[in-house]
Amino acid sequence: MKKSLTIGTALILLASVMAGCSSNNDSNASAPASSSSNGQAATQPGTEKLNKTGFPIVNEPLTLTAMVQLSPAQPPEWNDILVWQEYEKMTGIHIEWDEYTAADMTEKRNLALASNELPDIFFRTRMPDNDIDKYGPEGTFLKLNDLIDQYAPNFKALLDKNKAIGKGIATADGSIYALPNLTESPSIEITKKLFLNQSWLKSTGKASPTTTDELYDVLKAFREQDANGNGQQDEVPLTADSLEDLILVLRGAFGLGNQGTGNGNWDLDSASGGLRFFPASDAYKELLVYMNKLYSEKLIDQEIFTNDGKKVLAKNEENQVGAFSFSNIVARANKNASDYAGLETALEGPNGDRLYTSARGPIGARGAFLLGKTNKNPEASMRWIDHFYGEEGIRMMYLGIEGQSYQKNADGNYEFLPEIVGNIPEGSSFDQVVSKYVPYAGGSLPTLTKEAYFKGGETEPAAKAAAEKLQPYLPKTLWSPFSFTTEESEQKQALEADINGMVNQRAAEFIQGKASLADFDKYVAQLKKMGLDDLQKIYESAYARYQAG
Repeated sequence: MKKSLTIGTALILLASVMAGCSSNNDSNASAPASSSSNGQAATQPGTEKLNKTGFPIVNEPLTLTAMVQLSPAQPPEWNDILVWQEYEKMTGIHIEWDEYTAADMTEKRNLALASNELPDIFFRTRMPDNDIDKYGPEGTFLKLNDLIDQYAPNFKALLDKNKAIGKGIATADGSIYALPNLTESPSIEITKKLFLNQSWLKSTGKASPTTTDELYDVLKAFREQDANGNGQQDEVPLTADSLEDLILVLRGAFGLGNQGTGNGNWDLDSASGGLRFFPASDAYKELLVYMNKLYSEKLIDQEIFTNDGKKVLAKNEENQVGAFSFSNIVARANKNASDYAGLETALEGPNGDRLYTSARGPIGARGAFLLGKTNKNPEASMRWIDHFYGEEGIRMMYLGIEGQSYQKNADGNYEFLPEIVGNIPEGSSFDQVVSKYVPYAGGSLPTLTKEAYFKGGETEPAAKAAAEKLQPYLPKTLWSPFSFTTEESEQKQALEADINGMVNQRAAEFIQGKASLADFDKYVAQLKKMGLDDLQKIYESAYARYQAG
C-alpha cells in the first residue's frame, strides 16, 4: 500500500511539473521547436512573440547559449564587446557565451557532440566538414533549409545570387545544417601570396621574378650577395609559417591545384579531364624536385618544418627574410613591412604553366554557425544571425556602431574613429584595440566579408595590390567543397588520415633529401596500397553530384 501511495504521489507531482513546464513554454519569446528524426526544426504554434521582420526580434527577453572560439586579441568576456551589447538592445536576445581558446576548442566541441550537452548555437567553433556531414543527418544539428526560407531573407538572397554557395554548404541530399563564413574579396580569397623584399631586390640588382627559374636566381642572390648588408651570411631567402604555405604559392607554376583550394589535394587532370589526386602526379614530382633544389642550397628556411608565425616575424625584425608566403604583410613583418610587395605576375613553371592556385571561392568556412538539436528557439536564432548577412549587419560586424567606433568619411569610405586607432598603445595591436568594439578578430565568422568594411591586413594597400596582380592568373573555376554522404564521409575520413599523413610525411622527406625522388613511384604505389583508389571513387561520386547540383 505504501508503494501504491508513493507511485500515486509521484504521478500527481509529475502532472504538476508538466503543467508548470507547459506554462513556462508559453512564455518563451519564440515558440519552442522539437526536432524531427532527421534533425529538421519543427516549429510549434505560438510564434506571435517572435517578430518575423524588423527589430526587436522578440517581444520578451530571450537568452540563448552559444559556444565560440576566442581570438587572443579579444576580451575574455565576449559580451564586453560593444557590438554584442548594442545588438542585445536591438534584438531583445541575450547570448550567454561559452568562450574557448583555440587550444581548448577541439576538445570542448567534441565533448559537447559526444555528450549531447549542446549549446543552442555553435558560433565559430571551427566545426570540421566531416562532423557536419556526420552529425547533421544523425540529428545532432537542426536542419536549416526551412528556417532559411522563412527567417533568413539576407542569407537566402545570397544563395539565390550565387549558386556555388548552396552547392558548397549542402550535404549530399541537399540538406543545410550550417551557415558559412562568406567572402566577397579577392584579397582574402587569394589565401596565400608570395611577398618579396624590394630593398633586397634593389641591393642585388634583381627584378621581381616572373618564372620559377628567375625565382631561383633571385633567392640565390639574396643568399650569396649579403642582401641585408650586415656583412654576414644570415639571410633566409624564402620562408613561411609551414611547408604547406610554401607549396601553396609555388604549385600553380606546375599546373597543380587548378580548381583552387576548395577540395584540398584534388583537381582536374589537364590531359584526361578527370578528377586527379595531384600529390600522386608527375607534375607534383617536378614541384618536389624544384623545392628539393631550393632547400639543399639553403634558399628555403632550414627551419621550415618547425616554423610558425612568431618565428617568421622575429626573423623579419632582424631583417633576415628575402621572401615569405602569407595572406598579408603586416602580420609577418612589422618595422620593415614597407619593404615588401607581391609578385608582379604569377610565376611560369618549367612546362609553361602560369597559374596561381592558392585561391578559393566565396566560402571561407562551411561550419561557422550551427544550431544544436535542443535549441527551443530556432526561428529567433535564425533571425538573430541573418542580420549579419545583410549590408547593415556586415558593417556592424566589422566596424561596430557609427559614431561610437566608426565614421563615414567625406569620400564615402568607412573608417574606425581616429581616436580609437590613431594612437595604438605600446605593447598593444590594431586588432586588440578594435576588438573592444567589434568581434571579427580571428576570422571565420558567420557573415559576408566585404572589402568596404573589413580593415584586416589582407585589405592593406600592398596586400590588395598583390592580389589584384595575381587575379588574372587564377583558375577559371574555383570549386566549392564537395559534399559527402554519411557513409562516404566515414570512409573518407579513415582513408585520408593515412593517405594525407603519408603525403605530408613524404613531401618533407623528399624536399629535405631524406628520401630519394628516384623512389617517387614507390611512394605512389604505397598510396594505392593505403586505399587511394577507394578514396578516388568516393571523390568521383561527390564530384558527380557537385556537377549535377
